[in-house]
Amino acid sequence: MRPDPGVVQVTASGELDAATDELSRALDSAVAGGADRLVVDLLDVTFIDSSVVRDLVLAHRAVSERGGWVRIVYTHHLIKRVIEICGLTQVFPQYPTVAAAISRTPHHSDVNVGGSTRGGAS
Repeated sequence: MRPDPGVVQVTASGELDAATDELSRALDSAVAGGADRLVVDLLDVTFIDSSVVRDLVLAHRAVSERGGWVRIVYTHHLIKRVIEICGLTQVFPQYPTVAAAISRTPHHSDVNVGGSTRGGAS
């Protein structure tokens, strides 16, 4: 699904770990297809492990090398915690909706008092 011209959206659901490679394949396909603006919708995901984080980081690196970005849509507290534990909150700020990710409006907790966003270089 393309939510906006030039933006590739990958959507996943359920629990994602090394045994479930659908997200990995979808990310690989998007990157191989030349995506330079990628939104990963994890709103219906309740768990991710380090293999999923690895896949997201690899996609981010590949897309960033060509001047693009990867933005992740998530609200589940466990996903937020994994991103925090991995030290990736600046790379993957929390976006509450696909529209917010496309328009680069992060979740309110990612905006400081001065109004600038943390991790704006994603």
